[in-house]
Amino acid sequence: MRVINFLAEKYYKIAYDTFFYIEDNLKAQKYVSRALTLEPKHQKALRLKGNILIMQDKIASSLEVWQKLYEMGNDDFEVTSKMAYCYAQKGEYKKALEFCEKSAMQVGLAESEKMCSLYRLKIDLLLDTKKPKSAYKLFKNALKMLASDEAYELKSSYSFLNFYTPNVTNLKNVKRAF
Repeated sequence: MRVINFLAEKYYKIAYDTFFYIEDNLKAQKYVSRALTLEPKHQKALRLKGNILIMQDKIASSLEVWQKLYEMGNDDFEVTSKMAYCYAQKGEYKKALEFCEKSAMQVGLAESEKMCSLYRLKIDLLLDTKKPKSAYKLFKNALKMLASDEAYELKSSYSFLNFYTPNVTNLKNVKRAF
């Protein structure tokens, strides 16, 4: 039987509210650290810490947090997609593509917003790895699969792919929230 540490939970909730509603990353980080000091495997606090570190552009530290969650048995969409994003930002494109695939396994076709973020990341990765033909093919398939709002957003983001030429390569990753 697992016992809940109510003080750790309190600090987590303060950190969550501070991060999402007040948007004070430093104060949120202080409270999430307190929660994790009391309960090192507090999963919600670890997720929040990973998000805070991404917002602070501390990608390597964020990846460590997401890896810890993954090793604890959390292989849901948030964990795997954040790992894919972190690996992409570090330039480890093969691992990023691997975690994109794991993320896709966690998402149903009805979850168009999540699918859109995965398509974007995977298209960026394919372009970064100099595979523009694969990116173009994925782009066309994504437009067929996504709901109209997300398809329109994706099309406006990658409209240049409609004018595909073999010289479209090596685009920088765009920081996006999932």
